[in-house]
Order: sequence, then structure tokens, then C-alpha cells
Amino acid sequence: MLITKNLDTPDESRSFEHGELAAVSLGGVTFARAAFRPGWRWSTDMKPLVGTDSCQISHQAVVVSGRLRVKMDTGEERELGAGDAHVVGPGHDAWVVGDEPCVILDFAPDVEESSESTSEGSGGVPTHVAACPCGVTFQIESDEVLDHLVAAVQEHALGSHDHKVTREHILEELKSPSVA
Repeated sequence: MLITKNLDTPDESRSFEHGELAAVSLGGVTFARAAFRPGWRWSTDMKPLVGTDSCQISHQAVVVSGRLRVKMDTGEERELGAGDAHVVGPGHDAWVVGDEPCVILDFAPDVEESSESTSEGSGGVPTHVAACPCGVTFQIESDEVLDHLVAAVQEHALGSHDHKVTREHILEELKSPSVA
């Protein structure tokens, strides 16, 4: 198999006050390029749109250029620069450091890679997977963090698609065996 797409002609794109996002899906993966301009901060630019106190999306990404500071809800903080690969879990704020834009490449499994809305997770614990039609998926391995899954889906729907999704709709979709 050899397939390609270019982020300069994305499947999905979004612009906001201090940046823009371009994403393509191929080979079971969504590749996204986020370009944040100086002044961008999640808690300032995104929080009002998504309604959560911090970003509830997990990121597996690499910084291409610029600098980004990330602060977890736990208080742990790191500054990332060009070449820094990172995994950042739900519950964080982030902001551009300095006068240079920060460009990040983010990677996430596509919807097709998730075969069921509920399956057996590690240790036999049910795993819930919520999927957006654009290809972004959200997964938890315990009902104890279901509220985080709901918040992440709501944040993504509003921030990426300008679409409000109710908690009830998300929970109903999780029950449906057709959700992949």
C-alpha cells in the first residue's frame, strides 16, 4: 500500500483567532497540522468555545517549529520546542511561548481502526470508544472517567466543527453497536 495526501489540501480545516488547523485521514490515521500564532492560549482561545476548564483531548504529536508551554491540571509543566515528540493526556492548558508561531503535527487513529463502541480493555475492563465522523476517536478504559470522554467529544465537536453535542447524545451513541 502507498497512499498520500497533503496537509496543504486538507480533508478538514479550521481557522480561529490565533491559528489554524489542517487535517487529512489516510491509512487508519488522522494527521493534523496546527499552527498557533503568538498570543494563542487554550484557556483563552478554546475554553470559551468548548466549556471545559482545560483541554480534555489526548495528543500524540511533535513540535515542528516554535515553542509551546503545557501545564497539566496536576500542576506538572513542560516547555516544548522544535523536534520534541510528546504525549499529553486530557486535563491541560497550553500556550505559545515567544514571538514565533508554533507548528505542531498531531496523530490520532481513525474511526475505522475501532471495531466496536464497547470492547474488552486491559484487564477485562470495558473500553468505550466515541468517534467523530471526521476520524478523531476518543477512548476510555473505565466508566469512572466517562465524564472526561463526554467533555473531550464536546470540546472536539465545538472547537473543530462548531457543533454542540449534548451529553445525552454522546451516551446514546456509546450504547449503539453501529458506532465505530
